Amino acid sequence: MDQFPKIPLERQVVSLLSRNREDSFATQRKRGYVLRETARALHERFGLQKFDNLKAKHVAFLVERWKEADTGRRSIDQNLTHLRWLVHKIGKDNLVPRTNSELGIESGPRHTRAGITVPDARFAEIVGAVTEPRLQAALLLARHVGLRFEEAMLFRPGRDFDGQRVWVKRGTKGGRPRYLFPYNERQREALKAARDLVTGDACLIPRECPTYEKWRQQCYRQLKAAGMSRASGVVFQDLRRTYACERMDCLIRERKMPPDRAAQLVARELGHGRTEVLRWYIADRGEKSVA
Repeated sequence: MDQFPKIPLERQVVSLLSRNREDSFATQRKRGYVLRETARALHERFGLQKFDNLKAKHVAFLVERWKEADTGRRSIDQNLTHLRWLVHKIGKDNLVPRTNSELGIESGPRHTRAGITVPDARFAEIVGAVTEPRLQAALLLARHVGLRFEEAMLFRPGRDFDGQRVWVKRGTKGGRPRYLFPYNERQREALKAARDLVTGDACLIPRECPTYEKWRQQCYRQLKAAGMSRASGVVFQDLRRTYACERMDCLIRERKMPPDRAAQLVARELGHGRTEVLRWYIADRGEKSVA
């Protein structure tokens, strides 16, 4: 794809992407492809020159265009995710509704192992088989705080946890920080275990490891040896799902919170702006589980 596009709107997309490098390289590539195609479509149909002039009618045009292309609901869902990223970056979040259903789009199937959770006994076996203390701490943060792998490894317990509030700032999807308040002792123990391993503002990645990617590869080899892999039926992300299901149960059954309100809170704690995504995490609120 041309690195120096002639269309002003497309050049603005390239500039936004170059200044915002959050998420994986694969996600950045997909985002760039979708948004540059979007810029060309808006320029061709409306002659739009800059995103400052983006309006609801332009969003409606894009949605109809994607529907007519008939590439499947998941494809439209992903395009809207990239579009939400764009409008957030230009300060026009309200142009795209928070739920796809408001646009007449039902969410397509997701391959997210919906509702799969890890029983405490199985989790204890995995943690016990891991020899690296920092990886053990990351497993605890995923299970009891709901962090993704990258979020856990880049978490700075001495800086991002003040004893009352947990801030998740680094490694988040879309680069959006979030916070949550620990509500049980196991969470506090997990945070303390992480804090005891580092000094100052350091994260869980050891200083002697040159890059995050090299550390990730080392960790994944250990996790596989400890029985955590797709082949064994348990993956790291299942710990995050386990947290989501447990948190929903706590809010609905113990605190008597209405399900819709509980879903909004848990989605925010997990870093999702839409409860539609949360449904694929919790399914039947954790009634399915890994043996």
